[in-house]
Amino acid sequence: MKLSPRGVWVVLLTAVAAVWLLPLYTMLATSLKTTREIAMGQYVLPPREFAVENYRVALDALRYGLVNSTLVALPATALAVLLGSWAGFFLSRLRFRPAPAIFFLATIATFLPYQIVLIPLTQLLSALHLINTRPGLIVAYLLLTTPMAALITATFFQTVPMELQEAATLDGCGPSTFYWRILVPAARLGILSTAILIFTLVWNEFLIPTAMTQGTLNQLATPVLAGLKGNYAQLWHIQMAGATLTSLPPLLIFVGLGRYFVSGLMAGTLK
Repeated sequence: MKLSPRGVWVVLLTAVAAVWLLPLYTMLATSLKTTREIAMGQYVLPPREFAVENYRVALDALRYGLVNSTLVALPATALAVLLGSWAGFFLSRLRFRPAPAIFFLATIATFLPYQIVLIPLTQLLSALHLINTRPGLIVAYLLLTTPMAALITATFFQTVPMELQEAATLDGCGPSTFYWRILVPAARLGILSTAILIFTLVWNEFLIPTAMTQGTLNQLATPVLAGLKGNYAQLWHIQMAGATLTSLPPLLIFVGLGRYFVSGLMAGTLK
């Protein structure tokens, strides 16, 4: 049977989608398996019994971590977007001679691996007595994500015509009023896209909470999730159930706000 070019593309894309979705299927299937099936190494096969009890065990272990992640990710995201958008407005809309150099430094800070600043960041938070606290984690993520927020929001702010700002200035609109009343509504898709990216980054980040928290009181969900695999037996079914629960908040955000996220990315791409 000879396939048309369209049929070849359909088969190829279906195969690629199946390979891409295989880890997700494996996670969901493993999360519903019994200890016996895990011991037999049956990870890809569908579960013979639906062990929903795995989710109760995982949720019981993750409840403090999920709460802590929420109490850290939400304020860290809000503050990073607020401060980053102010910096992006200053760099992209106001006449400031060193702006290109600062913009370049913000770009470097965004793409450098944050592991290189882990030691000085830990020393700073230790000097401020913020180690093993939720405010300390918020400060850490704020320092690490604000340059990214400034870079992304500045890109979106540049899509707003400069003539709009000049007309607002002639009408007596100052920079602060222009930012809040005109620029933010005009670039709301870009700001929302920035918030989604930063929230996902903070929620899924592993090294910072592992290095700066101890015990279960202030640990975030990702370090707790890493410990669910067990010490003496491989409890992959419990860990995969925990991974499913941990991935729900970012997934729900993308499902609920996905169209705004895509629109924001397209607005920045079409600049």
